[in-house]
Amino acid sequence: MDGIKSHYRWVLPIAAIFITLLGAKAAGLFGTTYGPVMSAGISDDGRYIISSHRSSHLVLWDIKKERYKALADDANIYSAFFISGQHAFLWQNHSNVVTVQTVDGETLEQFQHFPTYGHAMDASLAHYLSATESWSLFHGHGDSLKPILRDGDSPSLTGSGKLLNLSLSGSDFFITAGKGLDFIDERPISDNTPAIRPTNNQLSSSNFSGVVLWSYETLSPVHKFSGNSSKTHATISPDGQWVVSSDEAGIGLYWNTDAPDERHRLARFYGGVFQDNLPEGLPDSDYYDNSKLIDAPPGLNDFTIAVAFIHNSEYYLRFGNNSHIAALFKTGSPWPVKYFDLGESPELVTYGSQYDRNTAIATSPEAGILAMGHKAGGGISVYQFDPDELALERVWVVE
Repeated sequence: MDGIKSHYRWVLPIAAIFITLLGAKAAGLFGTTYGPVMSAGISDDGRYIISSHRSSHLVLWDIKKERYKALADDANIYSAFFISGQHAFLWQNHSNVVTVQTVDGETLEQFQHFPTYGHAMDASLAHYLSATESWSLFHGHGDSLKPILRDGDSPSLTGSGKLLNLSLSGSDFFITAGKGLDFIDERPISDNTPAIRPTNNQLSSSNFSGVVLWSYETLSPVHKFSGNSSKTHATISPDGQWVVSSDEAGIGLYWNTDAPDERHRLARFYGGVFQDNLPEGLPDSDYYDNSKLIDAPPGLNDFTIAVAFIHNSEYYLRFGNNSHIAALFKTGSPWPVKYFDLGESPELVTYGSQYDRNTAIATSPEAGILAMGHKAGGGISVYQFDPDELALERVWVVE
């Protein structure tokens, strides 16, 4: 009998340790078991991150407490989105039910919808935007569902290798961006030809696949921005004043929404600002102004996977494909201000032409927080931006 008691004295502590380890794992004290992050969003105050993963997990991360937990294991991989001005986020399950949920677990709204390939909701919760795999765009849901763009003849996640990205401002506008192509982007908004599936005079996504500025009030396009080529990512500043875009070909552009016809070029990191309207036949170097270019570090890449505001409407970051270097720009200027090394290990989502995962890069411009998924594995890297020192520090890593 004493032998049995002695045996249990060993078994019970081991069992307790095992249970403790399971609890620690659930609390996020060790590495994740999730698939790579596919989409993410950050609360305005920079406290929380919501992410959806290739493994269909929906994960809530608490940056302050450095803890995380899976809220669901049946999440649409492109559906994690934090709502500005709220401690609430969007997600969709495999039954296509969209939930608006607070970080405390309260459900604010729930509705049946089609499978989304990217969606967003504004701070008022009045504007819900969602896209399909073929870049059709809709406003609202249920009885209030209204098509904004219908299927075109080519743009799609499958055909273009990325989502139709959505970026909302806190003012009158939002933007969409997918695939830039000059001869399409330069067509007037009123010219919606060639029309594919002409029903109810809906706009064709094939003619609005580049960077487009939209009005919340009319749900109509306000301006088409030309100049990008191939896969394009764009963002609008929180105040709605600036639109910035960059693409797979390394072209970076920006516009002021008060003067949308005036296109400005961002500097290429090793060449400078391309000068439009110069005569042909000049040496290649003559077409670039490098007068205010700062030295570029090794590992930098003009080919851009994403752009995101990091400090209010004043500073934004440009992330190069296959690169661990991010470039800091100030709105209204074509010149990079500073370069940040994001760290070579663990490899970030920027590696490997993962344009279908540029939604795994998220920022809170109000709090100066950047979060990025990793190239492999379900972890994240979190960074804090200091606008006074123009510094970016990695403050939390989960592999």
